[in-house]
Amino acid sequence: LERQLLMQNQMRERQTAMQIAWTREFLKYFGTFFGLAAAGLTAGAIKKKKPGLLLPIVPLSFIFAYQYDMGYGTLLQRMKG
Repeated sequence: LERQLLMQNQMRERQTAMQIAWTREFLKYFGTFFGLAAAGLTAGAIKKKKPGLLLPIVPLSFIFAYQYDMGYGTLLQRMKG
């Protein structure tokens, strides 16, 4: 029974490590997309003088912040607590 509990704990730790690794990899691509989108939308808003073009940056920034907290922050520790 003790070996089974140790094995389950090890599998849980591996799953958590894989989830963090996937999040960090996703963050690389999403961060690039977010940066390019923010720069393009800002340039378009300035060029066309339409501040409404900046609105998509708000939800994208929430997604970026969540993914960053998941990969490099303390989200998983807070969830465990």
